[in-house]
Amino acid sequence: MAKNISFPLVIILFSIVFFLINSSNAMPSFNVQRYGARGDGRTDSTKPFLTAWSLACRSRARAMVYIPRGTYLVRNLVFWGPCKSHITFKIDGTLVAPSNYWSIGNSGYWILFAKVNRISVSGGTIDARGAGYWSCRKNGGHCPQGARSMSFSWCNNVRLSGLTSLNSQNMHVTVHHSSNVRIQNIRIRAPSGSPNTDGIHVQSSSGVTISGGTIATGDDCIALSQGSRNIWIERVNCGPGHGISIGSLGDYVNEEGVQNVTVTSSVFTKTQNGVRIKTWARPSRGFVRNVVFRNLIMRNVDNPVIIDQNYCPNGRGCPRQSSGVKISGVTFANIKGTSTTPIAMKLDCSRSNHCTGIRLQDIRLTYMRRSSASYCRNVHGRRSGVKQSMDHTNNKLVAALLMFFSSFLLMGTSMAASNYNVVNFGAKPDGRTDSTKAFLSAWKAACRSAASVTVTVPRGSFLLKPVEFRGPCRSRITFLIDGTIVAPSDYRGLGNSGYWILFVEVNRISINGGTLDARGASFWACRKSGKSCPGGARSMTFNWANDVVVSGLTSINSQVTHLVINSCNNVVVRKVKLVAPDQSPNTDGLHVQASTGVTVTDSTFQTGDDCISIGPGTRNLYMSKLNCGPGHGISIGSLGRDANEAGVQNITLINSVFSGSDNGVRIKTWARQSTGFVRNILFQNLVMKNVQNPIIVDQNYCPNHQGCPKQGSGVKISQVVYRNIQGTSRTQQALTFDCSRSNPCQSIRLHDIKLTFNGRSANSTCKNIKGVKAGVVMPQGCL
Repeated sequence: MAKNISFPLVIILFSIVFFLINSSNAMPSFNVQRYGARGDGRTDSTKPFLTAWSLACRSRARAMVYIPRGTYLVRNLVFWGPCKSHITFKIDGTLVAPSNYWSIGNSGYWILFAKVNRISVSGGTIDARGAGYWSCRKNGGHCPQGARSMSFSWCNNVRLSGLTSLNSQNMHVTVHHSSNVRIQNIRIRAPSGSPNTDGIHVQSSSGVTISGGTIATGDDCIALSQGSRNIWIERVNCGPGHGISIGSLGDYVNEEGVQNVTVTSSVFTKTQNGVRIKTWARPSRGFVRNVVFRNLIMRNVDNPVIIDQNYCPNGRGCPRQSSGVKISGVTFANIKGTSTTPIAMKLDCSRSNHCTGIRLQDIRLTYMRRSSASYCRNVHGRRSGVKQSMDHTNNKLVAALLMFFSSFLLMGTSMAASNYNVVNFGAKPDGRTDSTKAFLSAWKAACRSAASVTVTVPRGSFLLKPVEFRGPCRSRITFLIDGTIVAPSDYRGLGNSGYWILFVEVNRISINGGTLDARGASFWACRKSGKSCPGGARSMTFNWANDVVVSGLTSINSQVTHLVINSCNNVVVRKVKLVAPDQSPNTDGLHVQASTGVTVTDSTFQTGDDCISIGPGTRNLYMSKLNCGPGHGISIGSLGRDANEAGVQNITLINSVFSGSDNGVRIKTWARQSTGFVRNILFQNLVMKNVQNPIIVDQNYCPNHQGCPKQGSGVKISQVVYRNIQGTSRTQQALTFDCSRSNPCQSIRLHDIKLTFNGRSANSTCKNIKGVKAGVVMPQGCL
């Protein structure tokens, strides 16, 4: 009898222990019903929601605010941060606004997340009941300003997924002064005649990804306003509504620009506009640059492609003026479908600031089953594969785009109130005296300042050992380097630390000018001799930093990587020069990993390894006007080293030159199992000069055949576009796609590829690849 009971008893005891262990590790959950919320649609549940938020925000462990099924009446909700840990806001029910539109209409918002970092909002429905408010607006009565349904202001690391937003008073979802925001698979709906009910509005934010979802509204499906940078929009179904708009811009003289925007793989159905750039006809210092609209379908759209720089409602505030907003570097590619008006493409640019660098590729828009017409004024650019009648078009191509400059850098440096010169803290510009403590003292003083400050490194040579500049700091800091910072001559002085100059958890930091010399030659000699050597130090590293600018820096002779961006948001790298001998081992120029919203422009990389290497977890990376070589090219990877690895997505490289490098553009993955991926990549307008492997995908990377023999790469590569890549290959094989046998490359597109070897067309090889080609593709044989 005892034997028969013992086994079930063991099972029960094991289950109890397992439950206790797992419940102790479970995420703390704060159910709004526990604090008095009622899912009856009548009881005011505002206070219970705020109570649940307050408790979750104080939790040191990752916490959840949970809204179960039911209908919850809530008034204005402000969820303030910062909070101590990551919060998940899970909605299984429906949130409704009061039926009286005045209850939320005067506040300007309904549900607001402010200064919150690490927030995930998922599922559920919010219904602002906007009909009464719209009626007031249409009747011309005395109305409140109207409320945005859900807003994120001064937030970082935001994820919004699976939400349904109905009947907002005006805008449904707004993102202001935020970074690293992902909006996925949301549904937004308001009647086509409802005024100002934009779907998603983005302003003064960086690193925003909008993917999937359906938006049907009475205004713009998505509007990108001033200060929007590094934006990626894909797989959106838009309509009815006013389309996807950049603008309106130029309302004010001193206004931030919009740059680095990609809109791809989306459908517009019965919208007033397709893709639009709209600016006021008045003076402004604003700009729009580096924008790509591609792979779009128009279905009965009034204005499929439009630039309107003469926006002036009712002719007030701007008559007889022209727009000061400068538009440059805009590509319209592979846009097809039907227009409801004869003129399907209208580019009406400013008479005082012509649109420059406009590129039209494969535009096929019809009206009444015939080719539609187009109208262009004050436009400079070029076209290919366009099937519209082109009237009044100026096809002269401007040789260079406007000089890139970061508006927040200008703002930050102009506001600097104090100057901390490292010499005043004991640093010696003789190249021999250890100045590490003096640099740290200057940093600590600057970090405590409530006003924007500058740490100055004057002319001279300053010896610096491994140094860590840690934040967060109270205000913006500019590190102004007029001199040279040198490492100790003994490579072991740096090599065992892994870093030389390290910034950790610093927000709003600018590095301007100067030279870093890591004196890496003796370290490389040790490596080549096969002796026991330290791991080597990266010259400058940013870990967990936000709003970073590195401008005008020269880094020479790093032990290993010159510049590292790791787990950062909103980073600008411009006009840097990273140099090491072509045989120096592992001297990558720039390494980006687990970061969002990184821009790299106008820079030169001459190294012994990758010019730029792109590691796991990189999203919304924009690269333009780079010179690479010698070195190993620009590489995504190697990826897939670990089984559970973050993917790489939304990468753009344009207008760059590769000279004498081992590779041009490369995607490299380990031949082992992985959950990683590479998707939404654009390589465009590239020149190859005597490059060994101009275009290469290698999914069978396995050094010394250790750890991966006879395995196929689990990394999934898809949606990669190679467009207008020309030049010479140093080998006969100019194009190589060696994709995974278990996960073939998908949706690869080759368009206008012209690569030669010894004056003749080069060769290509393709394995396990699916895609299409268009235009002239040399070498042939792939796809």
